[in-house]
Amino acid sequence: MKKLNQYMIIQWLVFLPLILPLSIVSGAVNGVKHAISGLLDQMESDVYTPVTHEENSDFFA
Repeated sequence: MKKLNQYMIIQWLVFLPLILPLSIVSGAVNGVKHAISGLLDQMESDVYTPVTHEENSDFFA
């Protein structure tokens, strides 16, 4: 039977309240950065897509 390491249990109880919120915030920040990056890439591809106006006779270029 394995011996229970009481020192490690105390360390987990002390540091878990510090580690858990930091990891949640870090994941949220990475998610926001990924979403903004995707949004900017989509905006760039929409804005810089060449548009042809050959079928529109009212367009004067």
